[in-house]
Amino acid sequence: MNFFASLKEALTEGVISQIAAHKQEKPEKIQKIFDALGVALVGGLIKRVTTESGMKLVYNQAQKIEFGPEHIEGILKNEAEFEKLKAVGEKDLNTVLPGLKSAIISMVSKYAGTQNSLVASLCGVAMPIVMSVIKQKITEKKLDAESLAAYMGDQREEMLNVLPDLNDKLIETMGIQYLLQNFSVPRTEESGVVSRGTGTEKGSTSQPFLVGVDMQQQPDYQPYLKWFGIGALVIGGIGVGLYFWNQRQTALENSASETYSTMIEARTIQEPPVTQDSVVKDTTTAATAPPPAAVTASPMSAYLENATAPAGKVFKFENVDFEDNTTQLKAEANAPIAALADLLKKYPNAQVKLVGYANDAKQPVTNKVLSVKRVFAIKDILIKSGISYIRIDAEGRGSGISKDSPPTQKPLREIYVRFVKK
Repeated sequence: MNFFASLKEALTEGVISQIAAHKQEKPEKIQKIFDALGVALVGGLIKRVTTESGMKLVYNQAQKIEFGPEHIEGILKNEAEFEKLKAVGEKDLNTVLPGLKSAIISMVSKYAGTQNSLVASLCGVAMPIVMSVIKQKITEKKLDAESLAAYMGDQREEMLNVLPDLNDKLIETMGIQYLLQNFSVPRTEESGVVSRGTGTEKGSTSQPFLVGVDMQQQPDYQPYLKWFGIGALVIGGIGVGLYFWNQRQTALENSASETYSTMIEARTIQEPPVTQDSVVKDTTTAATAPPPAAVTASPMSAYLENATAPAGKVFKFENVDFEDNTTQLKAEANAPIAALADLLKKYPNAQVKLVGYANDAKQPVTNKVLSVKRVFAIKDILIKSGISYIRIDAEGRGSGISKDSPPTQKPLREIYVRFVKK
């Protein structure tokens, strides 16, 4: 049984009815809130277990839960126990998912069409219930911290199937874009094992798709060497933190203009209109037209060769497309992606952002989710080609249509390459 099925078993009609009575609300509204809270909290936990310290924290906090899912209905019948449950939940929420509470409350309240105060009061109830189900799985499956992280990672697809209409906001709010395509269980020093999904590989290493690395102090270092190493780690950590903080600030400042400019590119980088002159020209030059890979690589290469050209240029990734409603690349996409990898190797300072759009998703998958998965599929290929993951950013923007889009705008299905640094 998957995690969400077990969570649904814990949140019985009796549990929902009792909570509704406590809050003097309709059970239907409470059910809708808890459905969204369950998805949001699990999404946050999946993200949390992608670091060594995070997976250990989730594991240890779950072990501290003193009740099982089967006890929840009885706890709710006692006012004092109910208040104790909320206190435990608030503490777990602040410990395991610090800084996410307000974002979750805002997202869920908009989804359920209710006040923030109601959702805020229910967060403390939902969190210990979720953690009790985690503890149940730890016991049932005899999980340690690593295997729990792998188990949580396996819940990604099911998470997207619970409330498909909430997926776009969920991805944005929880910041889990990269996790939809790639999930890596952290390596622990104790085991020397790296887990991927539900499998493990001895002696192998994996680069997690997160900023930062969790490190442990080695007990057998010589005293002076140990303190020197710790000092170096602290200095390095501060430097890395400042670097990524600056990167984030820059990204936030440029977000609006980048989104606008990329959308403009998406609407204007098209083939020129067909005229009598162009027909003649196309007829005479068709025989000498270069192959697709050359067409894709040439404008990018010329741009990078031009030292005076400013960073930020956007190119449509020609001939890069996927099979309908999948992340399976079409055969003709291999050459352009390989050409981009070669170009990034030739220009080691260049950094790119892949921006993807999709209009062919089928329920329960949304265009937002599909576009995210597709750009990360391309990113994964580039990484496997030898390009550092730090040099490749990726963002899926759904169909490119928002509430402010003109009625005539058509949904997009394409990939763009933005050179954020030359």
